[in-house]
Amino acid sequence: MGCLINTVIVFLLVGLTKSSTHTYKAGIASSTQCRFDACAQLVQNAAKANVDILVLPIPEDISRSIQTDNFDETVKVISGLAKDNKIYIVSHLREKVRCQEKTETIRSNLVFDRQGSVISIYRKPLDPTATCNVTATETTFVTDFGVTFGLLMPEDLVLRNLQGKNYVVAGEWGSEIPALAAPQFFKSWAFTTNANLVTSSGIFSGKAGETGHGTGLVVAELKKDGEDSISAPFTTTSPYTEDLSQYIIRPLDLASQNVRKTVCHGQFCCQFHVKTSGPGPQGLYFGLAAFEGVRHYGCGQHIGTQECALLPCVGSLKSSCDIGSINNTNIIFDEISITANFKPEESAQFPIILLTDTLPNSQFRFDSKHGNNTNQVTVKLYDGQNLLNFGIYGRDFSKDYVGKAVIYDNNDGLTYKIYEYINSDEVLEFCDYVWIRLRVLIFVVSIYVLEMM
Repeated sequence: MGCLINTVIVFLLVGLTKSSTHTYKAGIASSTQCRFDACAQLVQNAAKANVDILVLPIPEDISRSIQTDNFDETVKVISGLAKDNKIYIVSHLREKVRCQEKTETIRSNLVFDRQGSVISIYRKPLDPTATCNVTATETTFVTDFGVTFGLLMPEDLVLRNLQGKNYVVAGEWGSEIPALAAPQFFKSWAFTTNANLVTSSGIFSGKAGETGHGTGLVVAELKKDGEDSISAPFTTTSPYTEDLSQYIIRPLDLASQNVRKTVCHGQFCCQFHVKTSGPGPQGLYFGLAAFEGVRHYGCGQHIGTQECALLPCVGSLKSSCDIGSINNTNIIFDEISITANFKPEESAQFPIILLTDTLPNSQFRFDSKHGNNTNQVTVKLYDGQNLLNFGIYGRDFSKDYVGKAVIYDNNDGLTYKIYEYINSDEVLEFCDYVWIRLRVLIFVVSIYVLEMM
């Protein structure tokens, strides 16, 4: 009896010590996938490094169909790893469920505590239009080291207006908007909210940016309340093509080297001030862009968007932006300043800085000022170059909706084929056009019938 009491006291003292510290250790794999045996070794290494919470990559040797058929067995294995190594584990899995007389694939984020118990589950249908009875909002869980985490999937950072200080993100997500692709957007989101973000593709310490070290296992020590230091959310990315057909774009006259211009899309206006030096490659154009409306985000999701951006493009700025194989623009932006007014409620704004290379010496500012029922946001950059996208990405959550999506799931992966003829602007305009013509025809026929009578 005395030994049991002593053991309980020791566990309580350990828990009290962990919760009283101002930091915790988070771990992820350096690769986005691992085999089950490698995942087991990863958990063991994390325990040896005194990691408190570990986000597992998706096991690569289990196809989606096999994984969903063996969901319970997979959960049992991960539970054993958490218990044996006394570590919190977050894992993303898939399972098949019956929903309205058909089978749906459900994405699931599970959290295992140090005893191997599942303490939090966040589930979503792969098809967002499915009305399965699953958890529809983000969940939270409390740890023995004194941190309350929000449990999310990558798209939630864009789709929801979140207010917490510590989040764990697991799962796959692809965006049709380059600036909002998960790896690029994670850093900007953490910077804006000054929140810790532990994801399978990186660990982000608030305004201090991406952090962590190690090969195979990446470990970072995070402050529970965010960092005081600031690191600009620069992100390098590969060349891309983006549809800009709905944007209002004005060409930037590089010859003047000092441009002040306001670009508006409807009532939404972006104020640009650009100072440049350097001629730039032949055939490369820069545009000042503004957009307010709804954009397709992926998998049937449509999001309210307000955006101001400086964009380089090869060939044309008329309908799409393609930077081709350009790896260096050779344009030095001595100063870029972009300012716009956004809604003070149901909205959020993020700095977007996509580059072809790093910017070690550039200075960066991102400020918000509330007043007169608006939120004035300004982003500035000094001594910048190699820019692919620089500006402000604003979210208007009040305009979000989910459209019709048909999703095919096969052993080779997910292929999305979106049929949005019901909710798309083009089809709605076509229906209005047809209805107007029918009304005219009905009116003419009615007159003719009356005259014949």
